[in-house]
Amino acid sequence: MNALIKKPFGLTGTGYKTMTNVEFFIDNDNKIYSFKVTGHVDFALDGDDALCAAISTLVSHTIGQVHEFTDDPCENIVDEDIPMVVFKLTGDEISDLSYIFMESLASSVDDLAMMHPDYIKVSYTES
Repeated sequence: MNALIKKPFGLTGTGYKTMTNVEFFIDNDNKIYSFKVTGHVDFALDGDDALCAAISTLVSHTIGQVHEFTDDPCENIVDEDIPMVVFKLTGDEISDLSYIFMESLASSVDDLAMMHPDYIKVSYTES
C-alpha cells in the first residue's frame, strides 16, 4: 500500500516557501505594456491552490481580452517547466482598451499581493 505524502502548505521539497513574482513593465507614458509572471504560489496542495488559480485566471483572462477585443499586436511566451508567462503589447500604437486590461490585471494582482504578501510579490519596472 502506497502512503499519500503531502507537503506542508507553502513549502517546496527543500523546505523553503515558494512565491509567485509578477513584474509589470511601464512605458514612458506610465502605461503598462508588458508583464512577466514566474513561480508558483504553493498556497495549498495541488488542485486546491486558490491563489495560483486566481493568478492563472487573471493572466489568461487579460491575454484573452486583448486578443478578442483589440487588434493590438502582442507576444505571449509560456513555459510550464519554470513556470513562466510573459505577455507584451508590441505595436507602436496600442489601444486604450489594451491598457485598461493591463491596468485591471495589475490592480487585481496588487490586491491579492496585499492580502497574501508571503506568497505573491509584485514589482513595476520602467523601461
